Amino acid sequence: MKKIFDEVHGYITLGDLETEIVDTAEFQRLRRIKQTSLAYIVYPGATHSRFSHSLGTFFLASKLGEKMRNEGEISDDEFSSLKIAGLLHDIGQFPFSHALEGYYLSMGIGNKELRDYILENSIIKDILNKYGVNISKIQDLYRGKNLLSSVIDGEVDVDRIDYLIRDSRHTGVQLGKLDLDRLIDTIHYREDGVLAEDKGIISLENFYISRLHMYQAVYYHKTILGFELFLRKIYSKMSESCQGILSSPQAVKDMVNEELLAYWDDNWIISSMYNCLLSDSASSDVIEQIRNFMDRRGPKVVYEEISYRDEQEFLGDIRNKLVRLGIPENSIYPFEEKIAVIDKGKIRILSKGKEKRLKEFSSTLLNEMPDNIIIRRVYVDYEYSKRAREILE
Repeated sequence: MKKIFDEVHGYITLGDLETEIVDTAEFQRLRRIKQTSLAYIVYPGATHSRFSHSLGTFFLASKLGEKMRNEGEISDDEFSSLKIAGLLHDIGQFPFSHALEGYYLSMGIGNKELRDYILENSIIKDILNKYGVNISKIQDLYRGKNLLSSVIDGEVDVDRIDYLIRDSRHTGVQLGKLDLDRLIDTIHYREDGVLAEDKGIISLENFYISRLHMYQAVYYHKTILGFELFLRKIYSKMSESCQGILSSPQAVKDMVNEELLAYWDDNWIISSMYNCLLSDSASSDVIEQIRNFMDRRGPKVVYEEISYRDEQEFLGDIRNKLVRLGIPENSIYPFEEKIAVIDKGKIRILSKGKEKRLKEFSSTLLNEMPDNIIIRRVYVDYEYSKRAREILE
C-alpha cells in the first residue's frame, strides 16, 4: 500500500496492484507528458502532467465506485475493474498529447489504440494477470460495453471531472471549479447516460458551464491551438529528414515491444528538435520552423468564427484567396471542429420520486445550453500574418 499526496484531492491511497502499475516505466512516462499539451505557452503554470491526472481519475473512480458498490449497483470485481480502468485510461497518450496524436490518427492509431496495445504487450499485462485482473473486461469498459463505461468515458465522467478541476487550478483560469462532493453525491450512472437528482442540479449545471468555458479559454485557445498545429507540421517535416521521429504506427508498436516506449515523452520530442537543428540533413525550412517554435513565434489567427450552430463555412474560399494573393499554401492552417458540449438526450432528472427527461424539467439552465460549439479559424505562419490580415481586411 502507498499514499501519494495530490494537490487537488489530497492523499490518494494505492493498493498493491495499483502500486505495481504506477511503479512501471510505462506509467512513470506520464510524469513527462504535460496534461494540457502546449497550454504552458499561454498559461505558464500549466506544466502539470498526465501522471497526476491519471491518479486523480483513479481517485474519483474509486470514490464513485465505492458509492455504487454500497448502493448495490456493482460487484466487488466490477469495482476493482473500474479503479484500474481509471488509473490506466491515459496510458496510451502521445507526447504532447493531442498535438502529436493528430499526426498518427491519419495512419489509424490514436491514444485508445495505443492503450490497448500497451495493455496487451507490456509488463502491465503481466501485473494484471498476476493479480487475476481480466484485461478484456477493462477493455470492454473502455469500449462502452457496460454500465461502468459511462463512469470512465461518458456524459459526466471521472476523466472530465478531474481535468476540469486540475487544469483550472494550474492555468489559473477560474472556470473549472466544481462542487465535487455534491456532484458525486447526486448523480447516478446508466448505460445510456446519467440520472441526476434535482437537488444537485446546480452542481450539474456548473459542470457543463465549466466544460464550455474551459473549451474556449484553454483547450481551444487560439494561441495554444495554433502552436499545436505548428508542432504537428514540424513533426511531420522532421520525419522526412531528422532522426528520433517515429514516423509510422509500427514504429510506435516496436517501441512497446522493445520496452522503450517509456522514454517516448515530451522531452524526447524536444530533444529530437534540438538534434534536428544540428543535423546536416535537415532542410533550412525545418530549422527555421523549429527556431520559431522555440522562440514563441507561432502561427497567427487571421480569421476566426465561433458559433453554437451549424452555418455555412468559408474556410476554403479564404485559403484560396490567401494563396491567390501570395501567401504560400503550406503556411496556411485552416481549422474547423465541432465540439460536443452536452448530449441532452443522455440526461434524466429525478424529481419528486419520478424520472424525467431533461426537456421535461424546466427548472434548469441545461435546456438552454448549446449542444455543440463550432470553432473555425485560419492560421498563417508568423512571417506572413501581417500580409494575410491586410488581404482579408
